[in-house]
Amino acid sequence: MSKNRKVESKPAIKKAQQEIPEELQVIEEDLTSYNPEIFKGVPHKKKMEILQSFSIVSIQHKSHSGPLPDADTLIKYNSVIPNGADRIMKMAETQQTHRVSIESKVITSQSNQSKLGQIFGLIIGLVGIGCGTFLAATGEPTVGGIIAGATVVSLVSVFVIGKSTQRKGSD
Repeated sequence: MSKNRKVESKPAIKKAQQEIPEELQVIEEDLTSYNPEIFKGVPHKKKMEILQSFSIVSIQHKSHSGPLPDADTLIKYNSVIPNGADRIMKMAETQQTHRVSIESKVITSQSNQSKLGQIFGLIIGLVGIGCGTFLAATGEPTVGGIIAGATVVSLVSVFVIGKSTQRKGSD
């Protein structure tokens, strides 16, 4: 008769385990993965109290950085939105293509701006030195010297300040 009790108690234990809500089963699995004997000898009622207290205290923090979520999140998107993961991947690829195109345009624009600055600087320098030379040759050497000298000093200082700013920007 005692054998029958033991046989009957095993299905009762399995039935009790099946009564554990799914969220508590997940907590139980997590705890037993760290320590398989954590609930050894603990009565079912006490085990339920422990699991419920963990469910109240348990806080999960999940974060990521970058354009794509982690694989688990992509799988969840796929289950909620048809082709969700594929759509997110396409969105990230489109964003990357857009970013590369914008950066390319910015680099081209900066290069063109630099070339224009050099061309205009050359024109200003030639006009200033030409005017100073013309004035000096026509009998106004003082005024011609001041204009030509001021032009050269201005261009040299702009060049030096520009290089200094470039060095600070690259550091």
